[in-house]
Amino acid sequence: MAKDIVLVTGGAGYIGSVLVKKLLEKGEKVRVVDKLYFGDSALADIRGKIELKAGDVRQFDPDLLDGVKCVMHLGSLSNDPTAEFDPKANKEINFEGTMRVAEACKRKGVKKFTFASSCAIYGFHVDDIADEDHSTNPQSEYSQSKLDAENGLRSLVSAAFCPVMLRQATVFGFSNRMRWDLVANTMTKDAFASDRIHVYCAGDNWRPLVDVNDVAEAHIAMMQAPDDKVKGQVFNLVHKNYRILELGHWIAEIIKPKQKIEVNVLFGSKESRSYRVAGDKISQVTGFEPKVTVEDAVRSIWQVLHSGRYTDFTNPIYYNIEWMKLLVDMEQKLKLIGKVF
Repeated sequence: MAKDIVLVTGGAGYIGSVLVKKLLEKGEKVRVVDKLYFGDSALADIRGKIELKAGDVRQFDPDLLDGVKCVMHLGSLSNDPTAEFDPKANKEINFEGTMRVAEACKRKGVKKFTFASSCAIYGFHVDDIADEDHSTNPQSEYSQSKLDAENGLRSLVSAAFCPVMLRQATVFGFSNRMRWDLVANTMTKDAFASDRIHVYCAGDNWRPLVDVNDVAEAHIAMMQAPDDKVKGQVFNLVHKNYRILELGHWIAEIIKPKQKIEVNVLFGSKESRSYRVAGDKISQVTGFEPKVTVEDAVRSIWQVLHSGRYTDFTNPIYYNIEWMKLLVDMEQKLKLIGKVF
């Protein structure tokens, strides 16, 4: 059987749905495996061009790898609040699920494996700028699960298996599976909804940021990179480090010609999550470099909002932890009431 399919776990998600479309644009055949917590509407306009399989990485079926040449593994619980909501599920999905998929790849002869890791594994307060050799200090269930998965993947490296780990910065930008719980997206949404951007804890903390389109392009670049350059390697993926107060004022300035925006700075306890990362290695080794700026993304999101789409801001589907809580609550109710009709 020819191996010409790219399998994307989590391909109906915020990053995954953008990645799947880019793969199609590049002429790739795509198979998506997704738990579908958030449904498949993000893939509606390309549904007939892909294979979509509802599946859970905790019970990953190796037969899904038939004909697959590369796996791009994005399927996971995706932030601290969802991981803390159910630490057991976080470990089972983010670590054990990753290993289940990777081990199946190695057995089935799927050589290239890209993994969506996180810059959060460096810790929440890093005074210097962390490159890939910086010590790791995960301080949450989420970041620990990502580091455990990285270490597990490195243990599988061989001549026949080439995993690549992308430590992704905080992501921003528009996706058809939109999220309003990511800092730059939140600020843009608040500016649109209330003419005001809120900056908490004085905004003196730092955060590395990268656009969702650049994350997708990076996974594709790692698939295409020579194995000897990327096998078992970790790459930080960041466009720029921003102090949060600076980010708020910058987004307000981007929107300013269209609408007057107030930046509301709130003081209080110091924000513990403050870190910066260096992104030089990925460009030096592979030539890939993130290109999409916050300005590009804010302008794109602003156009979408003015078209009337994604403006039901109270809908919990745009906020990962609120949606997961709602699903769990409904699951419990359905156990009691059975079928609705």
